[in-house]
Amino acid sequence: LHGFLGNSKQWAPIVNHFKKTHQILLIDLPGHGNTLESNPYTIPEVASAINDILQKEKIASIEFVGHSMGGYVGCAFAKAYPEKVESLHLINSCASADSANRKLQRDRSILLTQKYPQAFVSMAIANLFNASEKMEFKEKIESLKKNASNQSTDSIINAIVAMRDRDSQLEELQDLNIPMNYIYGSEDEIIDLD
Repeated sequence: LHGFLGNSKQWAPIVNHFKKTHQILLIDLPGHGNTLESNPYTIPEVASAINDILQKEKIASIEFVGHSMGGYVGCAFAKAYPEKVESLHLINSCASADSANRKLQRDRSILLTQKYPQAFVSMAIANLFNASEKMEFKEKIESLKKNASNQSTDSIINAIVAMRDRDSQLEELQDLNIPMNYIYGSEDEIIDLD
């Protein structure tokens, strides 16, 4: 499951690598990619919607891979449906709730989005990369910005609110017998290594 301002198409290189050995299910978050405009929602509600999709597709268990916001949903999914999760892989994501400081940053993001949505999208995506990555992946970053610019202001704000208001899943996940992997960058400024 992709992250905030992303879409399922971002997984193409990984899909190409694993499609010979795995069945892959790609889903767009509410208001992202090819999904319809969304009303306000919570992270557990997205996890429940994913469970509905799995039931419809007759998929009994999964290895859940989630990037950023997709990882938050993965944690909520694992908490709600532990019997369906063979493993959980979080890429630049975490099982904890936002810190007080991070919640303030999200509130500022909402205000910026309300006034200057395109500037926010451009800045939010650019801030995911360090200076050398911005040069090396310039074309891919511009493509990400272009794709994200199609999102409405409401869908951006709904996603920010859902991320800001999510509960920590740390204690519940520690009590489950589900293999978990945290995958993060050594220069990540958002996710604290601890």
